[in-house]
Amino acid sequence: MAIMKNYIGLAISAHDPSIAIIDKNGELVYAEGAERRLQSKRAWGNPPDHVNYIEELVSQYCDPDADTVVGLTWPKHIAWGLSIALPILSSKIRRANQNGRRLLTALKLGLLCHKSVLNFGTTGLELAFANSKSKIERWYFKHHWTHASAAAFASPYDEGVCVVMDGLGETSSIAAFEYRNGQLKQVEGVRAFPASLGVFYALMCEICGFDALKGEEWKVMGLAAYGKFDQKLYDLIRPLIKVSGVTLRSGRNTSKNYEALHEMRRKPNVPAMEYTDFAATAQYVFTEIVHEWLKNIYDLHISDNLILSGGCALNSSANGTILENTPFKELFVPSAPADDGNSIGAAYQTFYEYNPYVKRHDGVLSPFLGSSIRNSSLARLRKYCGFQSQELDDETLFTAVATALSEGKIVGWVQGRAEFGPRALGNRSILADPRSMGVKERINAEVKFREEFRPFAPSILHEYGDEYFEHYQFSPYMERTLRFKESVKAKVPGVVHVDGTGRLQSVTRKINPRYYNLIKAFHDITGVPVVLNTSFNVMGKPIIHSVEDAVGVFQTSGLDLLVIENTVFVKDPKYQLATRKIRREEAVLA
Repeated sequence: MAIMKNYIGLAISAHDPSIAIIDKNGELVYAEGAERRLQSKRAWGNPPDHVNYIEELVSQYCDPDADTVVGLTWPKHIAWGLSIALPILSSKIRRANQNGRRLLTALKLGLLCHKSVLNFGTTGLELAFANSKSKIERWYFKHHWTHASAAAFASPYDEGVCVVMDGLGETSSIAAFEYRNGQLKQVEGVRAFPASLGVFYALMCEICGFDALKGEEWKVMGLAAYGKFDQKLYDLIRPLIKVSGVTLRSGRNTSKNYEALHEMRRKPNVPAMEYTDFAATAQYVFTEIVHEWLKNIYDLHISDNLILSGGCALNSSANGTILENTPFKELFVPSAPADDGNSIGAAYQTFYEYNPYVKRHDGVLSPFLGSSIRNSSLARLRKYCGFQSQELDDETLFTAVATALSEGKIVGWVQGRAEFGPRALGNRSILADPRSMGVKERINAEVKFREEFRPFAPSILHEYGDEYFEHYQFSPYMERTLRFKESVKAKVPGVVHVDGTGRLQSVTRKINPRYYNLIKAFHDITGVPVVLNTSFNVMGKPIIHSVEDAVGVFQTSGLDLLVIENTVFVKDPKYQLATRKIRREEAVLA
C-alpha cells in the first residue's frame, strides 16, 4: 500500500514546463504542459505551477490534508551555475560576429528563461497549499534521470536499456540506464560534451531558415523527404560529431565547416524548397550517428529492449529506422520524450522513493492525462454559437462524423482528456479523409496556414497495420515513421508523404475507444481503416485547450465541422448530418 502523500513532478526547463500529479493511491492522475493552458507556444520562461491554474489543479487532484512531495527536473545548483555563465556569455556576444551573435543571443535567452523558471521554484504550489495542513518537501533530480524515469516507468517492459538524447543535461547531452525490476541504474562512461545531437539538429534547423527556439525541427524532417543525399554536403556536415564507443565527441578542426554552414543559412526571400537536399543530408547524418551509437550501446549486452527518451526521440524519421538498422528487437518511445515529459519522471521518482515495492502499471501508459473541456463553456457555445448544432448519441455520432469525413468534410474533433505531449492522438485532432489527393494542400493552405511540404499523419486501426505498412511496428503515440506498402499508397494518398512514408498512430480500442469507434465507422463506410490526423491548432499556436480556443480555430479557418464530445457544430447551414449508416458503394469522395 502506498504512503499517503501527494506526489507532484515539475518540469522546470527554460521551455516546455509541465506538471504531473500522482495521487496518494499511486495513480498518475494528471499531466499537462503549461503551453496548453497559457496558449503560449513552448511557454518559454513560465513556471509549471502557474498562478493562473495551480489552485484549481491542487483542488481537483490533491488531498489538502496529506503532505506533498515535489520532484523537480534539475539539480538545485543549476541556478548558481547560470548566474556565473550569463555574464561570460554576454561578454562573448559583444565580441561575436553576426552569425555567432544570433546563436549566442538565442542561448542567452534560453539561459535567462531557465533561470526565471528556477527562481519561481515551487511558489505556485506553496500558494495553492497555503491554507491547508500539507507540508511541502522538495526533491531535486538530475535532468537525464527524470527523462529516463518518464520513459522507463511508462514502458510496457520489465527490463530494457533506456537511452537519453537531448540538447544538454548537467554535464552531458546523452545518457544510458539499465532498467530492471522497476529500478534504474546509470551506465558509466556514456557521455557527450560539448558534442550534442540536439544542438546539432537545432543548427541544421536554423540553416534551413527555421527557428529552433520555436521548435521548428519538425519542418526539417518534413522538408527532408523532398530532397536527396548530397555527398558534398555530407562531407561538410558529418565531421561535426564523431562516435567513439558509447561516447559522442565534437569533430576536430571543424571551424571552417561551421563557417561554411553559417554562410549557407537560408535568407528570408529564398523558398524553403531550395533546401530540400540540405535537409535530406542533415537528416541522413543525424540518423547515421544515432544508428552507430545505438549499435555500440547494444554491444554492452544490457537488453534487447530499447527505451528512447530526450528531445531527439521526437525525430520520428530516425525512430522508424532503428529496429531495422540496429540489433535491438523492441523499441518504446513515450508520448512526451522531451523536457515536458520530465514532470512525469520526477513524479514517478518521488513516488518510488517512498514506495519502492509498489507494483507499477501494466501495458502502455495512456497519454490522455490532460484537461477536459468545461461543460459550462460547451453549454454557452450551444446557446450562443449562431450556427447549426446537434447533440447525438455515440453510435449516431460516429456514423455522422465518419460519413462527413467520407464526403470530404474537415472535422475538428475534441473528446475527453487532452493528450500529454506534442502530438494529437485523437482527442484534440483535426481529421480528414486520407483518400483525397488534394487534402494535404487544402489543410495546409486553408486550415493550418503552414508550408506546403508539411505532411499529415495516418491514424490506423492497429489490426490493419501489417496490411498497410512494411515491417509494421506498433506506434501508439505517433512516434515513428514507417514506409507504406506499394499496394496501398493509392488508397490513402492524403497521408503518404512524398518519400512513401507516414508517421503513423496505431489506434486500439483499449487506449482510445471513442477514436477507435470513429475510425471503425469510417472503415465500415469506405473500406479504409485510416483517417488523416493532425493537431487541432494553427501554425505557431499550441494545440487547443478550451472551447473558446476550438471555436477560434473553427471560425477563422476552413474547418467544416466542430465536434466537442457528442455535440456537432456545422458551419454550412445547408449541410445535413447523416442519420443512417450509408453503404460502402455510396461513399464516393466529394
